[in-house]
Amino acid sequence: MDTTALNELIAQVRGTVTALAEAESKLTAVKIEMSDQEYKARLAASSLLLNDIAPLPKAASSGWLPSNG
Repeated sequence: MDTTALNELIAQVRGTVTALAEAESKLTAVKIEMSDQEYKARLAASSLLLNDIAPLPKAASSGWLPSNG
């Protein structure tokens, strides 16, 4: 293999490494976006469940408080 062919091969490998790094970066961004969407969906679902829960009635108070001594 002559020097020119070797240099071309090195350039191709470097280009491939760069392309792989870019693809990995895009994949990470997509994973983050999907995670955010999943979190928002779970939050919305739990909010809907919370809306269905009726609040507990307040306990009636006679106004009497025990003495401390």
